[in-house]
Amino acid sequence: MTRIVLGLITALTLISCSEKKDKKSQSNNPVIANQSFFYPYDTVPKIYQYREIKNGMYELFHRVYGISRSNGKHILLETFTQDGRHTETYDFLLDSMLVQEHLVVDATGAIKPAFVNENKLFPLDSIETHFKSQFSGISDVFVIEVDSRRRFNGFTKRDILSKKMNCMKLIETLRVTNRDDKLALKNEESIEIIRYYGKSIGLVEWHDVNDTQHYVLEDIMTQNEWLKIIAR
Repeated sequence: MTRIVLGLITALTLISCSEKKDKKSQSNNPVIANQSFFYPYDTVPKIYQYREIKNGMYELFHRVYGISRSNGKHILLETFTQDGRHTETYDFLLDSMLVQEHLVVDATGAIKPAFVNENKLFPLDSIETHFKSQFSGISDVFVIEVDSRRRFNGFTKRDILSKKMNCMKLIETLRVTNRDDKLALKNEESIEIIRYYGKSIGLVEWHDVNDTQHYVLEDIMTQNEWLKIIAR
């Protein structure tokens, strides 16, 4: 009888230790940790206002909002110039963080889907992501290809919105290729960018490695507040 009781106690102890170990590994899971630095899901649009601190008059805006589709929740990220001109949209599937669609706005203002070859843009772990997209330029024979590779570079604190903010740091190698398929011409440029994502906020700061351009989050506002700014 004693052996049976001791056996049950041992088994329960092993199960308890195993559960604690599983919970600990889950709490340290980089997938959970990294995703918490992405934009939070909210169906009410939020406008992120970024200022280029090397030239304080220049601004960019990101419009972020959540939608629900048959395959789950999505977060849409739309980018705008300081005069309110829409330039592109990224559609992230929240469960996997994969880019479902990349839309670009051409010179005429028409929104067109890009052809996405690789769809990983936000790293959930230490494995380097690869995003590759191509779309037409000023004409159908003129093609622009964007190739982005990002890698996780640890956690840090940054001075954002007048406070110290916990951030995830990413290093991105971005290559943009312009091709003229008719004339068989090609021009390629590469740049390395440091990006910071704030805990429960999303992208809060980015700059190139030489710090020639440096954007910092200046405000998060409602859509109505933003419309008043760009209408000036």
